Amino acid sequence: MNIFINQEKKFVEENTNLNLLLKKLRIEDKYLAIEVNLEIIPKSKYSQYIIKENDKIEIIRAVGGG
Repeated sequence: MNIFINQEKKFVEENTNLNLLLKKLRIEDKYLAIEVNLEIIPKSKYSQYIIKENDKIEIIRAVGGG
């Protein structure tokens, strides 16, 4: 199934949730936010949100500075 991650077209298997997506992308879920189709998904819902065809996902990482 085709989706978009940070505006890049990617392919994922059906029934993939956000936790599985992060694992496949080798991204730790610390210090980040995920937006799907312009809606922020709470971290507590990552395992419940099943990715759908053509979802537009933005993964935003927090960056510290000083």
